[in-house]
Amino acid sequence: MSRVLKILLLFLLLFLFPIKLVKADDKFCLDRTGFIYPIFDGPNCLNKDEELISQKEFTQLIDLDQNKRLEKLTEVRKNPEKYQEAIITVDKAKENTKKKKELSSSEKRKLELEQRKLARLANELKKKEEFRIKKEKRLLEQKKRRANIESKKLAKKKKLEIERQKKEALKKEKIKKAELKKIARKKEIEEKQKARLAKLNESKKNQISSKKSVPKIDQDKIINKNLKIVVLNNNVVNKNLMPDITGKNVETIIEPSNQDFNNFFDINKNVIVLIPRDFENISVKTAENRMVSQQIIGIDQVRNPEINRIEAELRRAERDYVIAERKFQRATQEATNYNPYGGWASVINQWAGLAGQSAAGKERANARQRLESWSAKLSSTPMTLEKERYGSYNYDVAVIKAKKNSLFDVLKYQDEKFFSFENFKIEETKDFKVAYGISSQDRNPNSLRQKYSTEENLSQWNSSKMQNISNDNLIVKLNTGNGFSEIKSRAAFKLLGQKTKGGSFWSDLFSSKPKKNKKIASISNQSNYQTTDDRFDSVVIVKSRSGMGSGFYVSSDEIITNYHVVEGALSINIIDKNKKRSSAVVIKKDLKRDLALLKTNLNGKPVTFFKGKLKQGDMVEALGHPKGRKFSLTKGWISAIRNESSTYNVGSSDNVLFIQTDAAINPGNSGGPLFHKNKVVGVNTQGLHKDSTEGMNFAVHFSEVQNFLSK
Repeated sequence: MSRVLKILLLFLLLFLFPIKLVKADDKFCLDRTGFIYPIFDGPNCLNKDEELISQKEFTQLIDLDQNKRLEKLTEVRKNPEKYQEAIITVDKAKENTKKKKELSSSEKRKLELEQRKLARLANELKKKEEFRIKKEKRLLEQKKRRANIESKKLAKKKKLEIERQKKEALKKEKIKKAELKKIARKKEIEEKQKARLAKLNESKKNQISSKKSVPKIDQDKIINKNLKIVVLNNNVVNKNLMPDITGKNVETIIEPSNQDFNNFFDINKNVIVLIPRDFENISVKTAENRMVSQQIIGIDQVRNPEINRIEAELRRAERDYVIAERKFQRATQEATNYNPYGGWASVINQWAGLAGQSAAGKERANARQRLESWSAKLSSTPMTLEKERYGSYNYDVAVIKAKKNSLFDVLKYQDEKFFSFENFKIEETKDFKVAYGISSQDRNPNSLRQKYSTEENLSQWNSSKMQNISNDNLIVKLNTGNGFSEIKSRAAFKLLGQKTKGGSFWSDLFSSKPKKNKKIASISNQSNYQTTDDRFDSVVIVKSRSGMGSGFYVSSDEIITNYHVVEGALSINIIDKNKKRSSAVVIKKDLKRDLALLKTNLNGKPVTFFKGKLKQGDMVEALGHPKGRKFSLTKGWISAIRNESSTYNVGSSDNVLFIQTDAAINPGNSGGPLFHKNKVVGVNTQGLHKDSTEGMNFAVHFSEVQNFLSK
């Protein structure tokens, strides 16, 4: 209800009930909220919990806030002597009022002026006291507000410090995880190699246990003229990566005997036999493009746009608070401007002032709350923000064409004739785009990296199994071009790996050895010739994604090299001096000696190791491929035989026996043989940097190599 409506209601009550107002001159009621109202009917208040007060008590309470009136009434009733003077003053005022009627008009006028002057002075003193109390309260609130802002600043500073410490901890944790991931990756590669070797061994055992052989069939059986595809399950390296042949009339045979094949070809007149030989993968960089991107080159401090909005809201809240404070002061003045001689008009005016004072107080409280809220927000909002500044940079994208080849020898039996197709390939290709040099400060490094493949993706694809091929697609590939050539039956059986009895034409044919022709490399004028060293028949090139090294045969299909040449390699290729290629896998390793043993599908000539004691000053020769110069030979002398620390030794102990030599050993020689005459005395491992030393190179002593092979 508005102030005007309240005043109108009170006036109606005065005019409608004039007689009862006379009865209510000395009786008022005070409810529990502090509201005072006159009694118009009856001697008691409307509710039992309300206090009946006299006009004298009314005079003491009317100028107070509603919430303080009950407390003040209790104090007045407990100490009536203290407030007797005020009561007497009221009585005197009544007496003066009575005397007014007897006084002359000039005297009455003079008395009224004195009373008004006293009331005005009292009101001014009261206002000053209230203003002083409010000022002290406002200063206290400002002090509290400043303390609150300061505490928030300290809390924010502490929070930023905690966040900084968390970021540093996360950064350290990230570096630690990256290192652990790298170690786990190396371990995973080693485990894969172990699993692959175990799988090969298990496959060999399964082949023996579940050996399929073509049963002997009586001649009376029906001859099969339908096409039949047979796959020999040879124990070749990386056989698990070669594709399977799927479809009807496909059979796997494991090392059948001569008689089995004779019976088999007697019954099956249309046969294709696939003989697995090798698996290889090749990656060739076909193009390299330079790309442009944006990276962070600096950070600028710019004004926070949020500050402008907060300051505008803060000014608006200050203006609203000033307006609300003025309204409250005016309403307070009206509420306290009580004239004890004004009758009910003065009471009603005071009630209206009290209502206005309550509304203005709420408005002022809301304005103050908004002011404090925006002040706190201004103190907690940074004045400036960090804005990243970008600049252009270049990175390279290499287009790599990856290829996986499964090599087979194919034998076809048709119309009582044999046909061969040697080195038949089943290929699988895939193009990779690998990015190099992407900055960690790139604008969007993660999304940019996702556009490209990684070398790890390429390695994983190279070491994954090829997709299976159906028999229909296989026949289409075989019939493309003129790959088949007719051969004789003895050559066909030899291609199948069949053994022949000695003393026969077949055995003479298979046991005869072709004459070796020395490979001769012509010089530019073709007047001089170079004869290659026979010892290179045992030496091979060992290639992996990490680079190239050397190796040599220690058995017909096993090669020894340095472990650091094949460390972490998912695919390994072997190339001999006749440029024949084959894949290989690690079957044994020794990090202490930096040695690794490889198994391959390419057969070679094993070396012979030296026996006895070496002398200081003996001549030795290092064979290998220094700096990519394939099949090179360097000569020197044995400087000493001593214990040294190996490449992978994490301690300081000298626990591996080495041959120190001045024979040149460079990158590419690693893993190659060190010969003394025609016997191997060591495995070339490392040469000290030529900037600080000259002629100090090392090879693992043959005794260490023999210990490694014997375990």
